[in-house]
Amino acid sequence: MINTTNDPSTPPTQRSIGELVQSIRDELLGVVHHEIDIAKKEFTALAIKVGIIAACAAVLLFLLLSAWVMLLFAAVTGLQNTGLPDWASFLIVAGVFIVIGAVLGLVAYLVYRKLEAPETTIETAQGVVGAVQGKRRQNAVSYDDTFDELYGKQVSARTD
Repeated sequence: MINTTNDPSTPPTQRSIGELVQSIRDELLGVVHHEIDIAKKEFTALAIKVGIIAACAAVLLFLLLSAWVMLLFAAVTGLQNTGLPDWASFLIVAGVFIVIGAVLGLVAYLVYRKLEAPETTIETAQGVVGAVQGKRRQNAVSYDDTFDELYGKQVSARTD
């Protein structure tokens, strides 16, 4: 007879081996689905941050390229005309592009610094791999441990 609860006062119930295997299968599937949900949440958050970095980097590259074109036009115009009005305006526009690009680059860098590995998923996956490989956890109780080591008492098989 098998007691399906942890309460010793509960009477044991009759369950077949098939029912026990089905119960273990259901619990294992529940654990796997839970782990997949955790991984989805962590990777979704990571993907959002990577998307922000990619978008900022794309805009940054566009603005820096635009600023480079403006700087080239400003240099050519400055060489052609010694007067300030034509090329000074190009330099002002290029300066604005550079400032915007620097701000976006800083935003992308700050988001990049906050990226974290999906630690919970990695930790639980390593635990599953270890369990499949038959490795014990450091604080796990061994079958070789004696009652005395576990509870600090000596128990004799004889009753007086």
